[in-house]
Amino acid sequence: MIRTLFEIPIPFIGISIPVYAYGFMLMVGFLVIVFVARIKAKSEGLNPEVISNLGIYTIFAGILGGRTFYVIQNFDSYKHNILDIFKIYEGGLVFYGGLMASIAAIIVYTKIKKLPVLKTIDIIAYAFALGIIFGRIGCFLNGCCWGDVCSPDLPWAVTFPKSVDAHSMIDGSPAFLHHLGKGLVSVSDSRSLPIHPTQIYSALGNLSIFFIINAFFKHRRRDGEITLMFCALYSVMRFTVEIFRDDNPPLFDGMTISQNVSILVLTAAVTLFIIGRVKLRRAIS
Repeated sequence: MIRTLFEIPIPFIGISIPVYAYGFMLMVGFLVIVFVARIKAKSEGLNPEVISNLGIYTIFAGILGGRTFYVIQNFDSYKHNILDIFKIYEGGLVFYGGLMASIAAIIVYTKIKKLPVLKTIDIIAYAFALGIIFGRIGCFLNGCCWGDVCSPDLPWAVTFPKSVDAHSMIDGSPAFLHHLGKGLVSVSDSRSLPIHPTQIYSALGNLSIFFIINAFFKHRRRDGEITLMFCALYSVMRFTVEIFRDDNPPLFDGMTISQNVSILVLTAAVTLFIIGRVKLRRAIS
């Protein structure tokens, strides 16, 4: 866990500005999304500059939506510390909240600029599958989105360290604090129990999704199919990874809110994909 990557010293006033790993990796992910989307937009006959402008609105909408979803999901942790809602550098974004907000921003922007909505969303979804990998690496460095306890014999099991603040008070990592609260470790322990590196699972899952979508792109039959395929594949991946996570409590039917949303998104994406193909086949025949 490396929450602070480095600090930027400010001359003459003797202070430094910390650069947090989570925020830095989000920035890298955003730049990757814009870079990849610009390349794909050019090959699809869209102006890359428009994609760059759209990316700015999309990232802000995504962060706002993702943070809102996270706060709602973990409201008990914020209801007595409202200002902590704004500490986004500590981590805490839910993908589905960001996805819905981003799609809304794209639709509004493309309508205003009179761009092809579905084609534009496809391009963003294509690039997003790659960019989100860096966000998950940021989660790993930050220690959030941690996994469930696993066997120490698991070759890729990880532990997260206990950290203390300037007053020698324990302030992390999230996994260590979680285990401490459940009585699984004591204050004298230096690390959490071995857990699944679910952040890395998610990163690898999104990398796989990108390769699948990249291979499918030339076989798509209509605009919008790339987005639907991304939503379907991500839902399956997210539902599976949630099984190994320990930061989201079950809310409905013994499943986390993300698992419930995954089922809804998967059902909608597959249904719309099939309906689109059926309509296309009828139109051709």
